[in-house]
Amino acid sequence: MHRKSRFAVLDPAVAETIEIDVPRRGIGSELTEALASCGLSAEIVDTDERCALHVQFATDERERLIDDAIRAIEAYCSERMLPFVVQRGNGGAVVRPPAD
Repeated sequence: MHRKSRFAVLDPAVAETIEIDVPRRGIGSELTEALASCGLSAEIVDTDERCALHVQFATDERERLIDDAIRAIEAYCSERMLPFVVQRGNGGAVVRPPAD
């Protein structure tokens, strides 16, 4: 007989946010662009007392997992000089020989 747990499961989909203090808004703007190129979303929070960035992942956990897996597979293939191409597909990734 299966019993239901009386404990609630927390939703892991809540995005984690960190705060990074920066010396001035100009640097914050440049860092926002640099972070975006790495898959991070940054928002400038500028008050009279300080300037900071609120940073979180720009994509959800599944997308980050797929991206990291693809990078790891590409590194593996490259280190071993294997002639494979890694692409997004089928809700995940596909490793295949290069097209002729």
